[in-house]
Amino acid sequence: MYHNETMRRVAAVLLMLAGGAASAWAQTPADPGVVVGVGGFSHIVANVEKSVEFYRDVLGLEMPNPPRAFDSTQWIIDMGNTPGAQSRPAILHIPGSKLGVELIDYKDIDREAVHPRFQDPGAASLILTVRDMDPLMAKLTEAHAHINSKGGEPATIMGANGGRGRVVFVQDPDGFFIEISQRDPAPATTASASSNIIGGAFEIIVRDLDQTLHLYRDVLGFQMQPPTAFDGTKLMMDTAGTPGAQFRRSSALIPGTSVMMAFMEFKDIDREPLHTRVQDPGTAILQVGVRDVDATVKALKAAGVTVISKNGEAVINGSSKFCLMRDPNNLFLELFQRGPRPQ
Repeated sequence: MYHNETMRRVAAVLLMLAGGAASAWAQTPADPGVVVGVGGFSHIVANVEKSVEFYRDVLGLEMPNPPRAFDSTQWIIDMGNTPGAQSRPAILHIPGSKLGVELIDYKDIDREAVHPRFQDPGAASLILTVRDMDPLMAKLTEAHAHINSKGGEPATIMGANGGRGRVVFVQDPDGFFIEISQRDPAPATTASASSNIIGGAFEIIVRDLDQTLHLYRDVLGFQMQPPTAFDGTKLMMDTAGTPGAQFRRSSALIPGTSVMMAFMEFKDIDREPLHTRVQDPGTAILQVGVRDVDATVKALKAAGVTVISKNGEAVINGSSKFCLMRDPNNLFLELFQRGPRPQ
């Protein structure tokens, strides 16, 4: 049995992991030339139809249109540096969140699927908040989804103000992690009353949190929360499927948005950093809107971030510019600039 104060600390961290912290932040505009918005959180998948069945039919994300047909659009090929490849996306919406989810399938190019563990640097997680955990757990069980949490059940936790919550960690068909939480009382949301999902965020497991904070805070202008101390509370580690480990974390709102991004570093557990190509199932991509792509690419290159796009520079599509880069944790950043740079 945990002491009440420990349980309150556990509850606060678990609910923060599951997206409960975003409402506490003030929206902060980005500095000129850096980040001004967010697009989607993209997953490279092995089979887009199979992934759609999971995200739309099991989890309950909204998908207004069916997946597009495979095509070989040249600027997309140049941005990802995938000569000869065809790709097709399925675009889904998270009720109550501005963050989209894009499932992308490739063909006509060599691919190697990766299946990271939760603690591996480069493992990416979608974070969903729901009104009612029970019907979603029933759907996950019926779909034979892999549930990482100990015993295959959500952890029940008590909040600092007398509320309670439940948290569970699951994996999609490609091994991407999803953290799902229910809070009582439920947080305010813009989601429709018919939606069980009421909010979303995401996180990335990092190799070195201090190095990552330097990149996102000092180069991209994120206003990061100070890192927590390493914590190995058994309830948290069992719920995440990482028994015996310790972790520390930081989080921030993506500048110009209300979307939370979290960064987590593990120790005292085996870790294997990811190193994938854009077409490999298991790769995660964050679409980030910037005021000036060229200036941002230059700053990121100086910080040691790798340019993936053809010829190491941005590509043009109409009046917009795009550039794909890979951060030290194997999170791909798809930088986009809509129209001419504002003066």
